[in-house]
Amino acid sequence: MHLRTFEYRHAESILNANHRLKKEIEHILTRLELELLPGYGPRSPGEASRPHRQIQQAFVRKGWKSEVLVSPRTTKRHYFDLYKDRVAVEIELSNRELLYRDYIRFLLAEADDRLDVGVIVLLDQDARFAHPVGMRNGLPRLEDVANDLAALRSVIGVPIWVVALS
Repeated sequence: MHLRTFEYRHAESILNANHRLKKEIEHILTRLELELLPGYGPRSPGEASRPHRQIQQAFVRKGWKSEVLVSPRTTKRHYFDLYKDRVAVEIELSNRELLYRDYIRFLLAEADDRLDVGVIVLLDQDARFAHPVGMRNGLPRLEDVANDLAALRSVIGVPIWVVALS
């Protein structure tokens, strides 16, 4: 896979301080071979899509923990898709509105001093065209996150690195 990135509040510089971890993230994501054909989406509510599972499993094989509680204050309602060494990864391949949930999760973890950088993984433009036609318009885009974070700059102080896969 090819990666296109956007950094917010010096997220990449912070990740570069832990160069091994940043290289690990890039290594995992560039070696993915996602199945983005029809049948992409979840089969039932709460079920992750095949590409989501593929990404999550690739990270878990490298020692990342999956479904980690964001904060003890959330009473077991909010979990990161992946977490390792104070870095949380959220995979958003289905719905733009879910980005706001990710921002809140990052804020909660930062407030509890459990997070240095949040990472959002999504599909880039060309990969979106492999997605079933009816779902394409609601998918999050790198530009959506950049616009959100610019508009929410006074509220969101968490460093966030956005990675679009193609």
